Amino acid sequence: MVTFFPQDILFTPDQTSSTIFRKLLQNMVKKGNKKKAQLLLLHVIFLVQKVYPTVSKDQIFVQAIRNIQPGFEFKKARVGGMSQFIPGAKKPDKQENVAIRWILELAKQKQRKTKVLKTKHYGFEHFLAQEIISAYRNESELTTKKLEIHRLAETNRALAYQRWW
Repeated sequence: MVTFFPQDILFTPDQTSSTIFRKLLQNMVKKGNKKKAQLLLLHVIFLVQKVYPTVSKDQIFVQAIRNIQPGFEFKKARVGGMSQFIPGAKKPDKQENVAIRWILELAKQKQRKTKVLKTKHYGFEHFLAQEIISAYRNESELTTKKLEIHRLAETNRALAYQRWW
């Protein structure tokens, strides 16, 4: 196994990838266990690099996040006595945060589902690596979720002039 150091993950030459790794790490921390989260992230990177040995880890993670980050957000407002969803553009930083949160939630759901079914027992890092790889290939469930949000924003585009934020 190739040894990685946390410094290599957090401080990469590319600024966007280092921020993505930092955000992933911060969202993975549970009960202040940052060392455990770092080890999980190292295992995820190792598993992803097994599948794509020629592509750099930075490129894989950045592209996976870009493929699933939504460009719009909705706020619920009462318009003419009815509740409507008013679309608005998201800031790029918030887009990354939502995409990372979605990936982690989906990996947790898949891990819980296999625990309930009592099929093969894999760790969280296997499910997270699978989700990152499928997001990199544009085959993830999250890409359909993103497209759904974009479709809803397109249908509610007429309400965009009522945006207040």
